Amino acid sequence: MLYIKIGNEKYPAKFHTFRTQANKEGIRVIGEVPTANGFLIVDDNDEVVFDRSEYTYLYREDDTCKEYTKEYEEIIPTESFALGTPDNPFSALSRQISAVNSRVTEITPYEQTKMGYYGEIEKNFYGVPDGVLTVVFDNYDGQYEISRVADRVSIGFPRLENNTNITITVQ
Repeated sequence: MLYIKIGNEKYPAKFHTFRTQANKEGIRVIGEVPTANGFLIVDDNDEVVFDRSEYTYLYREDDTCKEYTKEYEEIIPTESFALGTPDNPFSALSRQISAVNSRVTEITPYEQTKMGYYGEIEKNFYGVPDGVLTVVFDNYDGQYEISRVADRVSIGFPRLENNTNITITVQ
């Protein structure tokens, strides 16, 4: 096992080298050890394996490790942002289908049907979009009038003798 030796005290630890933001060499000490101003790495027999006395600058530390460099270097915080995950074939296909569905919905005619009851002379439809309006009766062959105010369409006709479905279609 390897130890960090600070003065005459030995502390069990693991060591890894790394590169700093400025691409300089650093050493990471993993273990519960005090902050050092240079140190030795020794084995069980107290023999020096590595002399790291030139690593005198604390670069970064957290609960589990300390990192040292030979020269002072200030860490410059960076901003990160999520680019998202790359598309998989299913996601790309799903987006394409959704786009086609939107275009189909745009060209699909608006249609609404209401029952015209015996004795009625008018039927109102609300929320009707602009466009070319067609009216179809399934049980009436007489004349009718169409009037529109904003999104309300009124179909006027002589008093109905029979119930009939009145369907409006907007292209």
